[in-house]
Amino acid sequence: MSRTNAGREGRASRGSGARLAVIGAGPVGLEMALAADAAGYDVRVYEAGRVGAHLRRFAEIPLFTPFEMNSTAVTRELLRRAGVALPADDALLTAEALVARYLEQAASLPELRGRIHESSRVAAIARDDRAFLLRVESPEGSRFDSAEIVVDASGVVARPLLSGPGGIAAIGEDALGDRVDRHLLPTREAARARFGGQCVLLIGSGHSAATALAEFDAMAGEGAGPERVSWVRRGLDAGPPFAERGDDPLPERRALEQRANAAAARAPWLTSLPGRSVFAYESLPGGALRVGLRSPRGVDETLVVDRVLALCGYRPDTDLYRELRVHLCYDSEAPMALAAALVAARAADPSRAGDCLTQTTHGPETLRTTEPGFYVIGAKSYGRAPDFLLRVGYQQVREVVALLARARPETLAEAPA
Repeated sequence: MSRTNAGREGRASRGSGARLAVIGAGPVGLEMALAADAAGYDVRVYEAGRVGAHLRRFAEIPLFTPFEMNSTAVTRELLRRAGVALPADDALLTAEALVARYLEQAASLPELRGRIHESSRVAAIARDDRAFLLRVESPEGSRFDSAEIVVDASGVVARPLLSGPGGIAAIGEDALGDRVDRHLLPTREAARARFGGQCVLLIGSGHSAATALAEFDAMAGEGAGPERVSWVRRGLDAGPPFAERGDDPLPERRALEQRANAAAARAPWLTSLPGRSVFAYESLPGGALRVGLRSPRGVDETLVVDRVLALCGYRPDTDLYRELRVHLCYDSEAPMALAAALVAARAADPSRAGDCLTQTTHGPETLRTTEPGFYVIGAKSYGRAPDFLLRVGYQQVREVVALLARARPETLAEAPA
């Protein structure tokens, strides 16, 4: 039975409060829905794909953080009461295992039955008198729904950054089609099919690029790796490409960095090109691509590849609320109050930058936006900043509920003057 239709019999007796719309049925969105339901709100969750869609993209890729950090005590207790067998707190799950063993189980709880609308993409949000108006696209067609409160937990994975200089499209990038991948492949089998025996351009300098290098190395050990990988990334190396923290509390993260650094140091199939930027792609007869690079010295270089794996990061989809009055940071594209708090925290303690484990919430007031009743939480609340931690998103849920409890209903629904 579809989650959209299941459990309608019980809906009349619960959720009689203000209408609250949650955008995104990922970890933070589902947690927000459960917390809002417990607070008496009439909750609807809109998910463009399936529950946990962004995590499903990465399937077999293991998570750095243990299950305890990727879940909450409140939801774990609800699931145990429902008879769900949960992973051990210290279990390191793959992305798809977290979806199957936690998110799908949470979505099936009685508290959310009939409230999750999968394949329902919120295309735009505006104001209509005293309520928000959501344009929803689904297989059944388009419709308008309304809500007094909207919480955007849709994440950023759906908006990968482009690979050209300064984040804009390189010349010819728009015509690359399926020759460019902008996410890690979900399984090694898929990676073998896509990259085995190919000349690959890898772009990126974060942990996604480290994962790609480690996977390519493992594939090469199986005799099914790329023929050649050219690795373009920001900055010039003053040591190993990935800084290994000797006291890292996340052993899996350190192990990945060690595997990637080892591949970078010895892999015969790898050509490392630090400090370069991509400025052009040109299709060649036979399907190959000529790639134009610019070196730190301003010298143009070229190489020929079959495929591109561009792991350049993500940006939030702010077009969703273009018609709302939301003050955004010009740098990170995050809501201004939280963006300012993050900048101040990083300036006060530079060690906080770049490491998700150093991140904390900065108080409920930083989650207010200039649009009353509209909140952005989860990875999207950090905008382009890459150091969001899921645990922070769960804390943000509690802070939004605290704000709602303090606010007067008429203030929440007040339209801008």
